[in-house]
Amino acid sequence: MPTKILFVCTYWGVRSSIAKLLANSLNRTEVEVDCAGFESGIIGKLPRNLMAQRGFDLPAEPPQTLFNFARKKSEFDYVVTLCDQNTQENYSVLYNVVTLMFGAHSEIVHWDIPDFMAINVNGDARQQAGDAIIQTIEDHVGDFLKSICAKT
Repeated sequence: MPTKILFVCTYWGVRSSIAKLLANSLNRTEVEVDCAGFESGIIGKLPRNLMAQRGFDLPAEPPQTLFNFARKKSEFDYVVTLCDQNTQENYSVLYNVVTLMFGAHSEIVHWDIPDFMAINVNGDARQQAGDAIIQTIEDHVGDFLKSICAKT
């Protein structure tokens, strides 16, 4: 039975959607991944374009909200939050909700990942900042899946 992972981030699930795409691209049959946002909204053009440049189709529609998974009583081995504790993203609210909904049967893991909406530069610098966010997610996903698959 595969290890079930839910990636969650604040707002519309951009970083969690990216994590899911990157995890699935590693073709690890030992894991089953899904993603959620805290809210529903539209995924921005910058992350969609940057992921397209990497060969991934990041849809404009957001993933399900965290609350949809809770209503369905979905269970995960790991719930990974991807948000920046040092910004105004309300990380503590997200963490408390995740812990309340999934903490009894999931290991909660946190990665500090900046938000695309926090990028406040233009032009090439904006693209470089976005690429850095994606690279950080990719590094975390790769390391995390290696550690999980080593346990199985």
